[in-house]
Amino acid sequence: MKKTNRGFSLVELIIVIAIMAILAAAIAPALIRYIDKSRRADDVTAAGTVLTGVQTAMADEDCYSEIAKATSGQIICSVKGGKKGNVAVTAIGDNLKSEMESTLAGGCDIKYTKDKAAYYNVTVNGEVLSVYIGKDATNTEWEIQPVTCKKYK
Repeated sequence: MKKTNRGFSLVELIIVIAIMAILAAAIAPALIRYIDKSRRADDVTAAGTVLTGVQTAMADEDCYSEIAKATSGQIICSVKGGKKGNVAVTAIGDNLKSEMESTLAGGCDIKYTKDKAAYYNVTVNGEVLSVYIGKDATNTEWEIQPVTCKKYK
């Protein structure tokens, strides 16, 4: 008995490749959505770090007095997202700025960049601190802490 091992024909290989391409095309949009959702969740977590930093800074009397002078809706702190050692902080006072720089020394990167957001902006509304994400240091486009707007959910 003679065995012949011919392998696959060209038509069979083309059919398998076509099936794989169809499966990849069906899976890719879902994968992209999951990656974007993960990046938005990372941004919400980083905004929580910024909010905690401001709340911690308020324990310092000098920082608290700087924040207490702010009017309702005013941006008290703006953080340009960046990797470790590359975070730019602007604040309404020098004490708050130095506290935030030390709190965020580990980095505070914005990962979801399809909307060109680059800044975490902290505002004060009465006794409530809120963190927004925006394209510049004056932009409060999307609230992400303490309540996350629908876009970032």
